[in-house]
Amino acid sequence: MQRGYHSYGSNQWPEGLPELATQSRTYIAAMRQLALRLMQLLALSLDLPEDYFDHTHQSPMLTLRLLRYPPHPESADALTFGAGEHTDWGAITLLAQDHHGGLEVKLSTGEWVAATPIEGALVVNLGDMIPRWTNGLYRSNPHRVRNVHSGGAPRHSIPFFYTPDYEAQVVPVPTCVPAGESPRFAPCTVGEHLQAMYRKTYGLGQTTTSTTPASAEVMA
Repeated sequence: MQRGYHSYGSNQWPEGLPELATQSRTYIAAMRQLALRLMQLLALSLDLPEDYFDHTHQSPMLTLRLLRYPPHPESADALTFGAGEHTDWGAITLLAQDHHGGLEVKLSTGEWVAATPIEGALVVNLGDMIPRWTNGLYRSNPHRVRNVHSGGAPRHSIPFFYTPDYEAQVVPVPTCVPAGESPRFAPCTVGEHLQAMYRKTYGLGQTTTSTTPASAEVMA
């Protein structure tokens, strides 16, 4: 905050829920450790040292959201969603969802499939920074939410968004760039990537990123 970076800020806790801050901080700490481990596993999958990305996690940007989706209206048209089609901007999203489901993921064929809840499991989603790091080897899948399986009940989900340090460099890793070829993505910092996505989302000018901004509706 002292450096004026966007996407950092103090938590604002509701006064009427004194236990929420403690519970949320405990959950955030656990999800942060899990995200760090997943980044290490990602490095190993790319034939890189396990600690390849560790230096980018000194002061990550962490966002926890507690979402409530109303029932899908019976009279809704095909363009009505709890959260419209989007990709996440950061590195990793860890999603806890209730038993109703409603999350849908878009395949490379254009087909939408349900991410059916599995008891005791989290949904792990790769954000837009991973394709940039892997030169397009790993994708950031578009997804959306339609609360159509709850029998008229609201749907609850808890996404945890993990984004590395604001000044961390996002450069295609050497194992993903074939010899003699140029990287598909220009190097940038995490902060530059986020600012480009903000500009694209709010129509503030042209950007050079090839990712899709998030447009999910939040209902708390």
